[in-house]
Amino acid sequence: MNNITFASLLPFELILPFLGILLIRSKSPTQALIYRSFLGSIAALIYSLVGAPDVALTEVLVGTLLSTLIYIVSIRGCYSLVLLVKKSEEIDNLIFENIKKAINELHIHLVIKEVDDIDLDTEGNINWDEANIFSGSPHAALLKNNLYVESSILHEELSKTKSLKHTALQIIEK
Repeated sequence: MNNITFASLLPFELILPFLGILLIRSKSPTQALIYRSFLGSIAALIYSLVGAPDVALTEVLVGTLLSTLIYIVSIRGCYSLVLLVKKSEEIDNLIFENIKKAINELHIHLVIKEVDDIDLDTEGNINWDEANIFSGSPHAALLKNNLYVESSILHEELSKTKSLKHTALQIIEK
C-alpha cells in the first residue's frame, strides 16, 4: 500500500472528469446510465487504492449498484409511449415505420395497444381518461393516419425528429 504514488493514480483521476462530461452531455438515458456506472466504479477503485475500503465499498454498493438498478426501473417506466391503434383500422406501413423510427430517435420504448374504439368528443379531442390505457406513460393514438398525442412536450419532440420532419403525417396535440 505504501508504494502507491500520485503518478500511479493520475490516469484514473484523469478519467473521472472525462466521464463526468460524457455523463452530462449524454442525450440517451441508457448511455448516461452506463457512464454513471463507470464513474462510480472508477471512484471506488481510487478510494480503495488510497486506503479507504469502507468508502469504496459504500460507493460500489450504493453509488453504482443501487442507483443503477433504480435508474433502470425509472428509465423503463418513464421512457415509454403507449400508442393506441384501432383494431379495425388500416394503417399505412410507411407512416407506421416513420413513427417507430421517430420513437427510436427519442430513445423511447414503444408499447402498441390495440383497442376496439378510440372515443372523440364533440371538438375532435380524444377522451384519454375514458380510453382503456396504462396510467403514467404518455399516450398517443394513430387514427386515420394522423398521430394524436396527449402531451405538448411529446408533440414538440416528435415534430423535431428527422423521421417525421419531412412526412405528410400530421401530429395533433389533443
